[in-house]
Amino acid sequence: MSEVSPSKFTVRPGAAYVVATPIGNLEDITFRAIQVLKQVDVIYCENSSHSRRLLQTYEISTQARTLYKDQGAEPYKGIIEDLKSGKTLALVSDAGTPGVSDPGSQLVRILREEKVPIVPIPGASALTSMLSVSGWQVQPSLFLGFLSEKKGKKRNQLKEWENFEGVLTIFESVHRIRDTLSAIREIFPNSPILLGRELTKIHEEILKIEPVQDLETLKFPEKGEFVVLIYTNPKKMLNGRVGYADTLE
Repeated sequence: MSEVSPSKFTVRPGAAYVVATPIGNLEDITFRAIQVLKQVDVIYCENSSHSRRLLQTYEISTQARTLYKDQGAEPYKGIIEDLKSGKTLALVSDAGTPGVSDPGSQLVRILREEKVPIVPIPGASALTSMLSVSGWQVQPSLFLGFLSEKKGKKRNQLKEWENFEGVLTIFESVHRIRDTLSAIREIFPNSPILLGRELTKIHEEILKIEPVQDLETLKFPEKGEFVVLIYTNPKKMLNGRVGYADTLE
């Protein structure tokens, strides 16, 4: 049997590529993503300093620039002119897929309005990674992203979905995770929670929190970001409980 080799790929002149990068483990990147990042004229990053390690790992010498949030449409004129002249670009976030929880959506929206070809290059996703290990019936699922930092508004955002029957997914920082879990328990007292920290990294941890568990007994490290799943209708759960660690250490 002959070996399977990656197909040769050439970027399309005048196109913008939205490239998913690893969410932690640098090996979680596709062959096509590496080829795109090597071939485009410029890479726009959520933070070019953060992306430098990835680019150096795969010997990608393409110029990298930081794409700042809320800078308005004016600075994008040069980008649009370059693309319409046949140049190419790639858009990356600090981790995962651009346009989800980073400044990338603004650039994509402006490019689409200018009818610039936009090509998605899929890859690692914290959202689908957590859903895949939940053991729950994940249809339907609803992604809420990062909730408000204000406790009252966060509670209202959750309460808006208290009658939703499915899986709610939330991103959260280590500094606010305890407050967020308390709000979840208040709005969804009978719902199990699945908590993922540092997904795909060396210190990856996944914790199943039952409705009867005392949240005060949970221990959280000082670093890391979380993906939180709330199963709002546990009656639909398949095959009973999912066996995960009892504590985060």
